[in-house]
Amino acid sequence: MERRDFLSNMGITLAIVCTGGLAACGGKGDDPTPDPPGNPPGNPPGNNPRLTVNLTNQVTTVGSFLISGGVVLIRLAASNVPASFSAVTSTCTHMGCTLSGVNNGIIECGSACGHGSKFNADGSVNTGPATNALTKYTIEISGNTLTVK
Repeated sequence: MERRDFLSNMGITLAIVCTGGLAACGGKGDDPTPDPPGNPPGNPPGNNPRLTVNLTNQVTTVGSFLISGGVVLIRLAASNVPASFSAVTSTCTHMGCTLSGVNNGIIECGSACGHGSKFNADGSVNTGPATNALTKYTIEISGNTLTVK
């Protein structure tokens, strides 16, 4: 085989391998807005609730909270109106750990990451090392059903 034929065949082989590799790795890539938990892939966010809560028996007292479905839901006031609640992502913006709880209205990133970041109920940073606020979600209430979108 001559050098020219060898290099030509290698170039074609390399092109096929690269094309096949790109097709195999195709997909969403580094999507900055991944589908939320429980949202089927390709379903636009907002079509499915992130969390649904029955206010007759969940988060019933001021200061109570629930961490579920990728959401931290905190009751801030006694009435059943959206302003009486805060809903933010349950993923710490510093290291990506799931937030561990709420203590006196402060959302804590606990022992899973061990860095001690804390966030205010509105998602803003209270104590670092986290520097970015938590994503805040929309709350809707119909009767005794609270929905986080």
